[in-house]
This record gives sequence, C-alpha cells and structure tokens, in this order.
Amino acid sequence: MIAKGFGRRGERDERPSPPARRARFAQVLMLGLLFCPLACALSGFSPATVPPEERAAYDAAMGQLPASPDAAEAGLQAFVASYPRSALADDATEQLAQIAFADGRQEEGLRRLGLILNRYSRGDRAAPARLRLAQLEYARDRRVAARQLLAPLDLRDLGRSEQRTALRLRIALARTPVERMENLGLLRAKLREEIGERVDDPVSRARLESRMAAVDRELAGLISAAAAVELEETLEGLRRRPPASAILLELSRRALDAGQLDLATRRIERAESVVREENEIEQGQLRLLTERLLRLFETAEAEASLPPLRALMDRARPRTDGARGSLGVVLPLSGDFGSFGQESLRGILLAAEIFSQDDSVALLAGYPDEGDDPDENGTAPKIRLVVRDSEGDPVKAAEAIRELAEDPTILAIVGPIFSSESLAAAEAAEWAGIPLVTLSTKEEVAAGRTQVFRTRTTPRDEVRVLVAHAFDVLGAKRFAVLYPETRYGRGMRKLYWEAVTERGGMIVAASSYAAQATDFSSAIRDMIGYRFLTNWENKALAARRKILRAARVLEPEEAAILREAVYSILGPEREPLPPIIDFDVLFIPDSSDKIALVAPGLAFNEVRGVQLLGTSDWLDLELLRVARRHVSGAVISTPFYAESDLPFVAEFVDGYQNTFDAIPSAYAAQAFDATNLILVQLASGRTDRSGIREGLLDTRAYPGVTGVLTMQPDGNARRRPFLLGVSGRRFRSLD
Repeated sequence: MIAKGFGRRGERDERPSPPARRARFAQVLMLGLLFCPLACALSGFSPATVPPEERAAYDAAMGQLPASPDAAEAGLQAFVASYPRSALADDATEQLAQIAFADGRQEEGLRRLGLILNRYSRGDRAAPARLRLAQLEYARDRRVAARQLLAPLDLRDLGRSEQRTALRLRIALARTPVERMENLGLLRAKLREEIGERVDDPVSRARLESRMAAVDRELAGLISAAAAVELEETLEGLRRRPPASAILLELSRRALDAGQLDLATRRIERAESVVREENEIEQGQLRLLTERLLRLFETAEAEASLPPLRALMDRARPRTDGARGSLGVVLPLSGDFGSFGQESLRGILLAAEIFSQDDSVALLAGYPDEGDDPDENGTAPKIRLVVRDSEGDPVKAAEAIRELAEDPTILAIVGPIFSSESLAAAEAAEWAGIPLVTLSTKEEVAAGRTQVFRTRTTPRDEVRVLVAHAFDVLGAKRFAVLYPETRYGRGMRKLYWEAVTERGGMIVAASSYAAQATDFSSAIRDMIGYRFLTNWENKALAARRKILRAARVLEPEEAAILREAVYSILGPEREPLPPIIDFDVLFIPDSSDKIALVAPGLAFNEVRGVQLLGTSDWLDLELLRVARRHVSGAVISTPFYAESDLPFVAEFVDGYQNTFDAIPSAYAAQAFDATNLILVQLASGRTDRSGIREGLLDTRAYPGVTGVLTMQPDGNARRRPFLLGVSGRRFRSLD
C-alpha cells in the first residue's frame, strides 16, 4: 500500500508503508555495514578524540534504525548541525545519504555523498563516498563523471573488499587495453595477497582462488589480443607488478615467432627477473621459451652463411596474416624506367593482397593511388598503400618521401629502385624519421643512415654465392676471370677478386675484351699463356701446330695419343708451352648474347676441362640453343628463378600470373619480398615506425621468393640468390 503525502520541501512524495520502509532500511543498513566500517560505531567503539556528548548524540540517532528511519534521519541531521566539525560528522552524513537512497531520493543521496567530499575530504569516509558516487555515476551511464571521481582515489584509504570493488570499476571504465590490463594486474595482486592470508579458511581461500583464475583468463585474453606496442607501454607502468611477467612471456613468444632472436633474448632475460618462483605455470612457460631460443640460435648459427632456400623449406615461414597498417610506395611509374616501376608495384600489390584475382582485369588498366577503398563487404583492406610516382627523378622521389612521412599513419615506405633517386629518397627518409626499404643495389643508400634499408640482391651477393659454390662443392683453388671492358665488367672483376681472396683462393689469370668485340681469341689466348712469348717459344709452338695438322689424317685414337704427347713437350727453357690451363674455374660476367660467342671461342682456343661461372645475365634459353655444348655444366647465380620447383616460389609465380597475366620479373619478386619483410613486422605486433625499424634490423635468414636474406647492422641486406646449372637445353636448380 502506498501512502501519499508531501516531503519536507513541500513536494508531493510517494513512500512505502512503514513496515515496508523498515524492512528496506534494514537491508540498506546491512549494506552500509558491509560497505563502510560502521560496526565499530554501533558497538560503542570510537576514536578517543570523540567527546562523550557527541558519541551519545550519534548513537541515539543511529539507535532509531531500522525501526524508525525518519527519526534516525532527523537525529543525524541534528547531529551534523550541532557538531559540524566532529570526527563522526562524515559518518553521519554518509548515513543520511544511505537513508535518502533507501527512501528513493536519489539526488539527495548524491548530494549528501558530495558533501562528504567537499566538507570532510580528509575524513575516513571520503574515499568510500567517492567510490560510491563513482558507482552511481557508472550505473547512470555517466562514464566520464565516474572516471573523474575514481581518478584521485587512493586504494589505501579503502577496506579490502572496497579496494576490489574500486578496481573492478576501474576495469569496467578503462578506455584502453593498457589501462584495463594495469588494473586487472592490481586486482590479481590484491586477490593473491588475500589468498596468502586465508591459510586456515579453505572456503574463503577457494572462493578467492576462483576469482583470481577468472582474472587470469581475462588478462590472458587481453594480452594475447593487444599489439606489442601496447604491451610495452603497459610494462613501463607496471614495472615488476602483475601482469608484467605474463606480458614479457607473450612478447618473448612473439619475438621468437618472428625470428627476432636478439629481441627475444632481451625479453626472456627480463622475464627471468620478474616471473615468481612459486608460479609454476609461468616458470614452465619460461623454460620452454628459453629452450626454443637456444634451438633457434643453433639454427641461426648454422644459417649464418646464408643457406640455400631449399634448406629452409622445413622451417615455418614468417607469417604476414594479421598485419594491419598503412605503407607508402615511391616508384618510377612513368618515364624511361616506368616499366620497372610498374613491375615492382605489382609485386607490392600482390604481397599486400590489395586485389583479389577477380580484380586482375581492372588492375591491368593502371595502378591505385590509394589502396584504402572498402571492398564489396564495406570493409577496408588490411594493408593500405599510398602510391607516388617518382618518374625516375631524384627531386620528385625526395618530395614524395617527405609528403608520405607527414602522414603519421604511414609506418614505412617501399622504393625507389635506381641509385640516384634512391639516394635522394634515403636522405629525405632519414631526415623525416621514417623507415625506407629501397629496391636499389647500391649499398651506399643505406650505409650511415639509421632509417634506410636496402634489400635487393646485389652483384656482390651473386658473386659470393658462385665463389662459395666453387670452393665448397667444386673444390676449386685457382680462379680466372674474363670480363668486358665496361664499368659493369670491371666492377664484377673486382667483386670476384675480393670474394676469391677472402676465401683464401688465388686468381691466376685475368683478361678483358672490348665492349663491342665479336672475336675473343686474343683475350682468351692472353689468359692461357700466349702473351709475351720468346722467339724460341714461338718456334716451338709453330712446330707443334705442324705436327697437329699432320695428325688430322690419323685414326681418332691415334690422333688423340699424338696430341697428348705433343702437348706434354716442354719449351726451350723447360717450361710448359701454351695453352697453360692452370685454373679450375673461369668467371665471365657478361650478357647471354656475348656468352654465346665467348664459349665456343674457349673451345676453339683449347680451353677445356674448366668450370664456367656466370651471373643472372646468362639466364636465357636462347643461349642454351645456340651454345648448348659449350656452356654445358656451367653454374650461374640469379636473384630470382620463376621456374623454381620450391612451393612458395611457385605459389608466388602462380598468384602473379593469375592476377596480372604475366610471368613475374626479378623486379616484381624483389618488391614482393621487401613488402613482406615489413608485413612480418606488422603481424608480429610492431605498430609504430621505431618498431618496424627494430624488426627489420633483427631479420635473420628470411626465406623469400628471391632467396634467403639476413639484414646487416648498416641496413644492407645480405642475400643468398639461386644457383642454377646448365643441363642440356634447360637450367636446373642446384640448391
């Protein structure tokens, strides 16, 4: 039954019947006893500073509860009016708030709690009042007000159960995963502390352990879903408090998954100092991570020499799924080098999965300026590309880098390709502080710059793998080089010479020919001892030629015996006569059309039984058709081999063909790998520019479609290109 009347302020009011009100006040009183430490007041205990008359007045007012809430309210109001500075004034005001809430006067209850904060901010009821106000504001969906009330709250001013309540409210109001994790960690610490104190109370202990298990599950979910940068930020605030150990274990696991062993080592060492001995689960996780790190280091040491790509097929490839973010692209998409830029862009688009196969027709018509348009489902692509055309101009390349760097969402930039524009772009990227992964072969682009990386296979990479194969597989000790008199030819001769001497080999012959030459006999003869002959040696050679001409009329077996005998004859000074083939391998760095002329010339000038070495410029089936017999068994290195039988190389080639209706070039493949290197960092949780840079520097033995890559401290990648052998009318993988 509802009795109708007017409140003290003349407002019409509706209140429950007296019996119902007494029952309700009894419930509120019990809640008040749980919420705030009033038992001491009701039992007659009070601080020594409370005068007897104040104690008597307070106890008299409280004695009316729960039988007569109106009388209690009047008594408490009189108490506050008579003793506004009493140590019990804040307790009385809090009880007035509870009575108002129980009576349905919500705004008055809020006002009473607010009075505690204003008048008695240093009293022992200020903190509970602040918490209660925050709870009420949260219940009214006024989250900003609730957060403002909680912000200055010191948990030490609350009882144990109130502390848990406050932390749960902070967790509910958290605006970021970082804030949520920090408060969950504090809640876990409180629960653990209480569990340690409930040794003799198995029921309470079990209840608290169940609550802590729920907190652990919530923390595990948050830590697993958070980005690495968020976890690092959380660690800074936690120092050594929970869940610091769980976060460090997760970060260690991610670093190991990404193959970033240096970073994983630092994180595991830090975790060792934080994980508690009594936490058996985390101790077990730490042991497993440490063992895995040791195994990966052993593998890394074995791979330090950059193994062939096939040797890494059993390893899990670094994952790029889950990568999110924006990348810049600067390439020469028009002008003299536009075709190279377009091929590179296609490799980048394929890596970023910007287009599905159904989009291939549209893609062939051009390239996107921005890769962030929603798909048919209305969702934006995982990776957003912002593409700029450098036109092959260094000035425009630098301008494009500066423009892209101004966008804080762009985390890294891929490109350009050629030396001059790459150098200009590198300088701009270094100044702007954004990671730049160039597709240049010029090592000076990255050297001395902290933000610049260079990933494309260099001539040095091609030469080194050839020389290593000659030493390790062919057993060669003595080396020769025949090269064109061009900048490229002289550069390759220098690299070859350095690679041979680094391995302890010996260059015993070197010769060159004019860039436009079609007859190579003179250059070949110079390297096999026909240069600087004495008159006596010339006469001996003339006599030998006469005998060899006569041998042409003999039976083949007899002619062979005669030739062997003639070639064993020494010169006038007891020295061997030319041809002096005192080298095991011969390196010829030139294009396939020149090799088609040089190789037969070697045979004509009696250079036999020598292993030929070549670069990717030899990779032309026409060479095998024209000079198949003369280049049979030759070994060449190449940054990319589209006909490789390795599964993920074949997958890349198929994907490229299906999307762009073309066979991918080395430019497309190198750009594909460079983009994937960045995507690996994003997928591993690195979501800012410094994180991307750190991850790129940590790259070791990365298996790409253009071979194995390891990043050096100066930002230049070391590559292990493909090795191919000439077998009949085809090139055959030697890896």
